[in-house]
Amino acid sequence: MLAPVGAIASELEDATWYKGWMAVKKHKVDPDADLSEWIFARIERIHNQGQKIPLTDESGNKTGYTLSLESLVYEETQVPVLKVGVIDDTTGYTLAYSWADPGSQRVGLNVRWFQAGMTRIDEENHD
Repeated sequence: MLAPVGAIASELEDATWYKGWMAVKKHKVDPDADLSEWIFARIERIHNQGQKIPLTDESGNKTGYTLSLESLVYEETQVPVLKVGVIDDTTGYTLAYSWADPGSQRVGLNVRWFQAGMTRIDEENHD
């Protein structure tokens, strides 16, 4: 079952939890930054029911990019997938995404300037 962000916990009974990291090239946020610098953040927990997590810098400032994770079925093919996407916070558009089998232990996205990697975690303890 798909549940919107902020859904009550009982709607997430079938959620699968992941942990991992995400990063964006710093020059995408600050044009004066060195091209080799990254803004990096750990993801302690994210569920596959459409959760979105904004990427913030070391000071807690938003970078303008958000990671999304959702299980869905593509209408055209009826194939269930686990979709990882990067969203532009200004437009709300998904800039890039990857997909994997919904049962995947690991899933990631690399579009050079934005990267993310997540590993499935124990559903009982969320760790």
